[in-house]
Amino acid sequence: MSRLGNGGHRRGAPLVVLALVGVALAAGCGARKPTTSEAAAAETAETVCATLRRWNNDLTEVFNATSQQITDDDDPDTAGDVLVDGFDEMIELATDHRDEVDGLDLPAAGWRDDLIAELAAGADESIAVLQDERGEAADLPPIEVDDQGGAVGGASVGLERATAVLEPSVGAYDPVLGAAFAADEGCEHVVQPF
Repeated sequence: MSRLGNGGHRRGAPLVVLALVGVALAAGCGARKPTTSEAAAAETAETVCATLRRWNNDLTEVFNATSQQITDDDDPDTAGDVLVDGFDEMIELATDHRDEVDGLDLPAAGWRDDLIAELAAGADESIAVLQDERGEAADLPPIEVDDQGGAVGGASVGLERATAVLEPSVGAYDPVLGAAFAADEGCEHVVQPF
């Protein structure tokens, strides 16, 4: 007798095929592909938030190096110049960031132009805040060792203001885009949800 039994057909073959089809259908149940709008929103959120996180990190890195140099040197005569130089470097970075805005590769969607305009305005305002902070740093008297904490702390508040104005108000856009920003964990602390 052959291994296939009755007339050369496997008895279990149709059941196996039906079972595999059933598993494939069950795996797809409940899952749906994102719409074109949802995909564009997710790509936009990922790109914008990654850019803003990098910008924040760039500025914070310069600020941290500046404050470290001030406290390491403990020289009242040079501390003010070090702080001003730090702001000059942050202004240069912020200007480079502003130049990036126009080249952001965001999907062609109804919100694209408005979002880029808001990012550009935020970048311009960030530069203005840093320039104001630089002016205040330049006007400081020599920073005595005991006064370093206050001077660096005040400059830190200025940096926070400069990064806060970069945050777009994503709640003002299409709800699909707002949902994409809310769903992207990388967007926490770099966008305003309202």
